[in-house]
Amino acid sequence: MPITPYTGPFERAELQHLLRRSLFGCTVADRAHFAGMSLTAVVDELLSFTNDSVPPVRTYTDENGNPDGIDPAVPFGQTWVSTPIVPTNDTDIIELRLRSWAAWWMGQMVDQQRNLREKLTLFWHNHMPTQTAVVYQSEMQYSMNQLLRTQCKGNFRQLIHDVTLEPAMLYYLNGYLNIASAPDENYGRELLELFTLGQGSGYTEEDVQAAARVLTGWTFRQEDENDQPILPQSYFYAPNHTTTDKQFSGFFNNTVIQGQSGANAGETELNVLLDMILATEECPRFICRELYRFFVHGEISEQAEADVIVPLAELFHDNVDAPDQIAIVMRALLTSDHFFSPIIRGCMVKSPVDLVVGDYRLFGFPTPNQALPEARHIVNLEQYWLVAYAGQNLLEPPNVAGWPAYYLYPSYDELWLDTATYPQRNNSLLAVVYGSVETPNNTVLPDNANLEFRVDIVAFAEQLSDPADPNVLIQDLVDLFYVNTISATVKQQLKQQYLLFGQLSDIYWTEAYELYISDPNTTNMTAQLVPEILRWLIGDIQKAAERHIF
Repeated sequence: MPITPYTGPFERAELQHLLRRSLFGCTVADRAHFAGMSLTAVVDELLSFTNDSVPPVRTYTDENGNPDGIDPAVPFGQTWVSTPIVPTNDTDIIELRLRSWAAWWMGQMVDQQRNLREKLTLFWHNHMPTQTAVVYQSEMQYSMNQLLRTQCKGNFRQLIHDVTLEPAMLYYLNGYLNIASAPDENYGRELLELFTLGQGSGYTEEDVQAAARVLTGWTFRQEDENDQPILPQSYFYAPNHTTTDKQFSGFFNNTVIQGQSGANAGETELNVLLDMILATEECPRFICRELYRFFVHGEISEQAEADVIVPLAELFHDNVDAPDQIAIVMRALLTSDHFFSPIIRGCMVKSPVDLVVGDYRLFGFPTPNQALPEARHIVNLEQYWLVAYAGQNLLEPPNVAGWPAYYLYPSYDELWLDTATYPQRNNSLLAVVYGSVETPNNTVLPDNANLEFRVDIVAFAEQLSDPADPNVLIQDLVDLFYVNTISATVKQQLKQQYLLFGQLSDIYWTEAYELYISDPNTTNMTAQLVPEILRWLIGDIQKAAERHIF
């Protein structure tokens, strides 16, 4: 039974709902770009992308500000991702490259294209995470991130195959220690429990042990045969592989994976293992539940299981060989009647990434372009730490299961918001609107020095339909910030308190705003306050609990 498609109206409210879940926030420009398009056309565009990201570049120096004092193999302003670290355990260089990667990743999110690439990359990073505290190796982590970004909408079997052999994952879950004489079950366990089937799906402890034996012999190297550093690369070492047969339980139809030997043994057995896992009924359902919890809602009701998960799983199964398998599933989910139902709109608490990055995008926080690499790194790194302050350190998922908000019953996304995180989240929102980022005067490239980046709040307001009309201005802000509208009484209070300063006539704001727009250097005292009045108004609207749901 196919999933029921949505056939209702597709107007501004529906478009905003779709974009808030598909992008990090929904800006005025996002809305204008897709206005008038059909639901199918919008989703098709959201799913039309490639990995065209430009790699991070070296903008770091030694502690004295000398660009030649550290990581000399990489010219300043050039990318470091293709140059191995010499020596491989130089923690000073590793730390600087990891910060470079963190800032770069944040830049990908803040400057995201209008498609699902960055949201799906984050989904897979949560689903199959690696922690920098464990994998303290910049090239491994960047490579893993690129794998997820490149294959995020593609074929799941290919993705899990490549993740299994990615050096970062081999290191993170001890795959490189998994040898015939001492099998390590760490990755085999998480492959079944967290990545493909789910805990309690029916596999046994003996299945975990058998999977571990299948995966013996895979490792990675960071030096060549002459002991010279190279970029991390995985390989199969046949003498460390278990060549005997591997017996699986009735959950897998008592499958026996025949033991192989020789150079191709690891690849052969891995492919049989993955085919066996994907042939189960539980694998498609588990992946579709994970997608649902990330993009739709944490709790899956019995009706949602029957009406959404089951048909999506059938679609997943029917397209098991399709190169765009995940895109096919996502298209069905995002165009479904269930996705646009009233109970789904405004039902989720925003993750810190959705909350903070969404605000950076909404207000158009100025991000330096590639021509100002040092300034760009400084701004993006500040943005990264603000997201971490709000509760989500991207390079450090809590554990191999990812963030609890995506799996911990019964609270799920409500875990993002509590008495400890609420003030931090609000402060982060205020920091976007009120804060600024400044570059030092001693940058290596002179044109990157002494720059200040801050939201142009008037330019943001000018995007709205009629910012000179206080009633329209407040309604436009409410439409942008909240899923549901607020009462006329609250809107009147906001207008009186911030835009009219207690006056009765709307002309008080209209005249001040229009005077400021015509002459930002005006000497009129009320008009001079227009930018700050807008910040005060927006800051108050930002503090409402409704700002944290989408």
